[in-house]
Amino acid sequence: MPVMSKMRDNMPAILVGLAILFIAMIVFEWGMDITGRQGMQYTGNIVGKVNGQEITYQEFEKDLQSSVDQYKTETKTDPDATVMKQIRDQVWQGLVNQILVDQAAKKLGIFVTDQEIVNWVTQNPESLPEPIKRNFEDSTGHLNRQILQEALASNSPQIQQFWSNVQTYLKEQRLQEKLTGRLYAAVRLPEGEIVSNYRQSSEKFNAGYVSFPPPILFPDSSIHISESQMRDYYSSHEDEFRTQATRQLKYVLFPIKPSREDSSEVKTEMDQVNVQAQGGTNFLDLVKEYSETPYNDNFVGHGQMNPAVENAAFSAKVGQIVGPFLASDGYHLVKVIAERNGKNVFVHAAHILIPVNPGPDSVQSYKLADKILREARSGANFAELAREYSQDPGSAQNGGDLGWFGKGMMVKPFEDAAFAAKVGQIVGPVRTQFGLHIIKVLGKDSRELKIADIKMSITPSQQTKDDIKQRAEDFIYIAKKDGFQTAANTIGKQASQTPPFQKGGYVPTVGSNKTLADWAFDGSLGDISQITSLPQGYGVFMISEIKDASVMPFKEVATQIKATLTRDKQYDEAVSYASQLRKKLPAGDSLSALAKLDPRLQYNVTGQFTMTSYIPGIGRDYSFLAEASMLKAGQISPAFKGSASVYVMQLLSKTPFDSTAFKIQRLTIMQQLMQQQKSQIVNDWLLDLKNKAKIVDNRSKIFTDD
Repeated sequence: MPVMSKMRDNMPAILVGLAILFIAMIVFEWGMDITGRQGMQYTGNIVGKVNGQEITYQEFEKDLQSSVDQYKTETKTDPDATVMKQIRDQVWQGLVNQILVDQAAKKLGIFVTDQEIVNWVTQNPESLPEPIKRNFEDSTGHLNRQILQEALASNSPQIQQFWSNVQTYLKEQRLQEKLTGRLYAAVRLPEGEIVSNYRQSSEKFNAGYVSFPPPILFPDSSIHISESQMRDYYSSHEDEFRTQATRQLKYVLFPIKPSREDSSEVKTEMDQVNVQAQGGTNFLDLVKEYSETPYNDNFVGHGQMNPAVENAAFSAKVGQIVGPFLASDGYHLVKVIAERNGKNVFVHAAHILIPVNPGPDSVQSYKLADKILREARSGANFAELAREYSQDPGSAQNGGDLGWFGKGMMVKPFEDAAFAAKVGQIVGPVRTQFGLHIIKVLGKDSRELKIADIKMSITPSQQTKDDIKQRAEDFIYIAKKDGFQTAANTIGKQASQTPPFQKGGYVPTVGSNKTLADWAFDGSLGDISQITSLPQGYGVFMISEIKDASVMPFKEVATQIKATLTRDKQYDEAVSYASQLRKKLPAGDSLSALAKLDPRLQYNVTGQFTMTSYIPGIGRDYSFLAEASMLKAGQISPAFKGSASVYVMQLLSKTPFDSTAFKIQRLTIMQQLMQQQKSQIVNDWLLDLKNKAKIVDNRSKIFTDD
């Protein structure tokens, strides 16, 4: 049956598409696969509640599992712990949003009947969302009602399940449309707002100005601030000196790294693949079956692959199988499929870098470079000289080896010297902005290869993860018994400490982890955490410092207060002085005459700017923009405070309002502003629902890294 085969082929796309629900214009992608559940710590079945409505573990797990398939389809990889946590958060927020929206719709008397959905599908299928409609299109891309009718009439359990999912999806979308329609009724867009938006981006200004820099005109030494003034400021601005509560944590990290056994297992599997390859099995078939990366039919030159793979491949002959060998990204088994002479030459070089200190010391740099050059040309081991003398941290430890590079990949003087030299030749010193280089050319090659590469990464097995987790559990036991630092010393681990941090979801040196941050503020000094999953492994934490919110003592902030009052007084004095000079400017004179009254002043012209752009020579200064908008061409402003100085401005020109251009752009501007207002209304409404809701979140009791 054609519809069955079409829908069977498209079923993964259908299920993924139907997993996306539009909740108040927020696209919610269903969550991830489940890892890290604390089976023995929480035996309940309720992940959370929203105004008393339960979110069960099964409901949460179903949505999580749906998205792991979507994630794998999109990325071709398994989600790591960090991605898992991020998507679990999205799933949680999406479920909370969905419940809040459904509850609000019920209160407002908004609902969607089954008959509405039936009418939509049967009477107006052309308006169905794309993820659904595409399953009933013919080869020309048009909706085929015969395919649709066959699907509606089918008794296949698979297609009936599809229609069940469709009904849920369409009900949510139609409910969202009705809700947003109700909310959008409040949208109002005055004509003046459209005009103002057009003016801000289209009107161009040009202004002359004289800057009165307060610290130059009135240096700190000329400003007197009494202690009484400082204490008055301290009393009236207490909130400025209020410190938030902070916590510090000591922690020990248990990185999750592959074990020797993990590496050995991959090597064993790769050896077995090699046996098949050497026995005549088609190598490309083995790539399809075993390799983590697909076969690439392109020719590649030097510098375009993993260095270990490159060395092995370019050392082999066409048809030869090389490996297995270990590289930085796992084990590889490589076969050279073809070889050709490319158009580009690549150079393999090593170098020794000697920085050039400015001034007289530069002579010493040249002397040292000449000495090394003589030793290298006399037969000394170049790699050893590089390890001893080179100041290039990226290559010195590798004997100065820079690998292969083509033209345009190095700075010009270095490139010219390397490409001009012969293989084995040592040249230099070559001066670049980085210093003096002594270069040894190790090889030149223009060959390009087509290779087939079977790659297997070495990843921690579940047993390895369990073993690491058990070591963390043992550490917790010792820490609670003998003390955190003693436990760290006992197992040979370094105990690190975070800087102080405030309440919220971010823990310095650890990252965003709301559960850990909340635990730190809910616990007591010396409390030791359970195992916490982090992007880099497992962590165990101890609350090492607790500081409550307080107001900083006057003595600690006196210098800061004096600086603030000094700056304020400097600006006030500058405004007063600028106003006095402004009065001396004869009527009709250009503002440039004002600068002649004081040699410390200077007249400048901004050049063109708009209300939404940076002002040349000024920057983003809203006071300057506001003054410019109120002036007519030729008019001079009073003295005013800007963000970086005190100014007197003369508006030199202002483009007139272009009514024709406005009429052309009016509809586009209106649509943009309307969409902004609609989004803001929906976001504010949803945020208000959340703020008023009673939400219980049990995720931290279920997942170790939440």
